[in-house]
Amino acid sequence: MAVRARATAPTLVAAIAACLLAAAAFAAKPSQVKGGSYAGGLIPASRNIRVSFKVSKDGRNVTSLTISNTPLYCEGGGPATPIHFKNAPISSSGTFKSTGRYVIAVGPLKGQVGTKLAITGKFLKGRREQGILTTTYLKAPTCSGKSSYTTKA
Repeated sequence: MAVRARATAPTLVAAIAACLLAAAAFAAKPSQVKGGSYAGGLIPASRNIRVSFKVSKDGRNVTSLTISNTPLYCEGGGPATPIHFKNAPISSSGTFKSTGRYVIAVGPLKGQVGTKLAITGKFLKGRREQGILTTTYLKAPTCSGKSSYTTKA
């Protein structure tokens, strides 16, 4: 019986070590708030452009992703142009990617895509998330650019 106890002791120690490593990896992994609403803005805050979205109840998708206005990286302006993005799956590492676009509503270019947007995000500890918004103006490429943003649940 002593032989059997010695044979299982290393197995038990290995199993405990594996469980501790798995628990440490799980604890270090950032996680999104299932069913949570996130809100924040572009950095610097002086741009006054808000980013908001929801996480599905099962925690697998970003939904209702919206920015309050399209950022402009050159002189000019106009009325606020909110953009709604496609729903995006959340990877096992806590990242997501989505796209949006602005279709010109009036004038000679009516119906054409004027701006393409891409957003990438990563969930962090403490109910936070951060990412990059890339804006591409098809008819005015010098107004295109990138901005960091941050949100919190």
